[in-house]
Amino acid sequence: MINNDTFSKRLIQRRAQLGYSQEELSKLTGIAAAQISRYEAGINKPRANIISKIANCLSVPFSWLAYGDTSELIDINKDDDNVSFSISLPKEQYDLLILNANENNMDLMTYIHQIIVPEYLERKKKR
Repeated sequence: MINNDTFSKRLIQRRAQLGYSQEELSKLTGIAAAQISRYEAGINKPRANIISKIANCLSVPFSWLAYGDTSELIDINKDDDNVSFSISLPKEQYDLLILNANENNMDLMTYIHQIIVPEYLERKKKR
């Protein structure tokens, strides 16, 4: 399903949900705060690689941020073998996870899996 809201509105909405200022988002993405301001004002439209970087920092699917496609926002893990859950972290810890994921050129979920899976496999071997 495509949401007809603009990229600008979705960017503002998600940034506000996470409590980020434009300056904070700038630091997390490496994109100048003035440029983020222009994206939010609808003055400039970012290229796909920039949208991807912003989407990763905001922990939303590229398709939602770029096009308003909500299909990936609804229950991504439908297999019986997967469990979906939410976690509440202090903003400082969340920001650190995002920063580390970006430094490793990963989205947040990939980065978290990289941290968790090796430890799980190591523990499983010891059993």
